[in-house]
Amino acid sequence: MIPREKLTEIIIELLKRASICLPRSVKEELQAALRKEEEEVTRHQLETILENISIAEDREIPVCQDTGVPIFFAKVGRNWAAVSEVAAAITEGTVKATKAIPLRENVIHPLTKENSGTNTGWRMPFIYYEMTSEEFSEIQVLLKGFGSEAKTSLAYIPTSEDVVKGTLKFVLDCARKGFGEPCPPYILGVGMGGTSDIAAMLAKKAFLRLPLGKKNPDPAAADLEEKLLAAVNATGIGAMGMGGKTTALAVHVELCGTHSAAVPVAVAIQCWADRQAAVRIHSDGTFEFLEERKNG
Repeated sequence: MIPREKLTEIIIELLKRASICLPRSVKEELQAALRKEEEEVTRHQLETILENISIAEDREIPVCQDTGVPIFFAKVGRNWAAVSEVAAAITEGTVKATKAIPLRENVIHPLTKENSGTNTGWRMPFIYYEMTSEEFSEIQVLLKGFGSEAKTSLAYIPTSEDVVKGTLKFVLDCARKGFGEPCPPYILGVGMGGTSDIAAMLAKKAFLRLPLGKKNPDPAAADLEEKLLAAVNATGIGAMGMGGKTTALAVHVELCGTHSAAVPVAVAIQCWADRQAAVRIHSDGTFEFLEERKNG
């Protein structure tokens, strides 16, 4: 595993990449949305979004003024170092990145509203751990803005009902209630199964699947993704709520086994600024930043 000092530098670079450069497939989907859009006002919104992305990359500045809160997903391979060392490097890297990039100082105490000024504190940055048998480890970061985060919703669909129809109705209700506030065209993450907390986590993890629009390997989930995307885009909400053909760039569904009585379904929304980055760390200490990684 890489020494803590080097890992801290990697975390800083990871946060820089996430806040400034969107994944290639996200930009391609935005360009595709512009090509097929006919409404003039909506075309202007998409053109402005794409220009914004270009300016951010050219000037190396965050793509959005709300740089979100730092959520990390760690795939723990056989070469993983002590958890305390990795967590410390992630925290230290976030502190330094907040000043160096810079990131907006978003993290506060939920009761007193005290601002740490570093995007750390009170369990932030939050890290989800997943054990794997791989010879390498991966760290992924998701910078989650709250214009879209505030539209996260949870429902329980009884297994005595048609779960697919229930999910379609729930997702459409979420899209209509959110309308233009989550900054469409957005990405929908749908977590199904487990318990409420597992479903919500899976809905977040769904944003990390690249290339954007890559289908879930489960045929039933892939079919649901296709139905949900068509239904959401049929609402006509469009870019920034201005109407048009593309409300969602993609819908990603993630599954977990659940109780026989009901299926918890969490719907999370990620605005068009799908700010994420990933690094793979090998046993010999070498590492590589992953652009269009493959996730199951």
